[in-house]
Amino acid sequence: MAKDAKEAFKEIGLGSENNAYDIIAKLDPEYFEKLKGLYVDGTFGRAGTLPRKTKELIMVGICCALMRPRGIRLHSERALTLGATPKEIMEAMEVAAIPGGMPGLWAGVETLQEVLKAKGLEFK
Repeated sequence: MAKDAKEAFKEIGLGSENNAYDIIAKLDPEYFEKLKGLYVDGTFGRAGTLPRKTKELIMVGICCALMRPRGIRLHSERALTLGATPKEIMEAMEVAAIPGGMPGLWAGVETLQEVLKAKGLEFK
């Protein structure tokens, strides 16, 4: 049971690293399976109206507004993997500055710059 959930989280992660899921799976496999139902089956793995790239851009904005650098990094990486341009990610961050404030935008652009540098990409 937990192995299938682990594989689902790895697949949905698109290569971005989040070891917290391994820890949750080890400490509470029953909860981890339920988390998979919401996170993987109900949100990012579901073929809903919004494309996955759009969902990742929304998450980038939310993470900026909430000042969650780890989430900014993970969802920016995933958005890039799904074909988002750095400008699209930047725009999601700019929109989030309206409800979240400038510190979220600052955290976002600094994190985006780090992600792009790690991937050998430039902002164009």
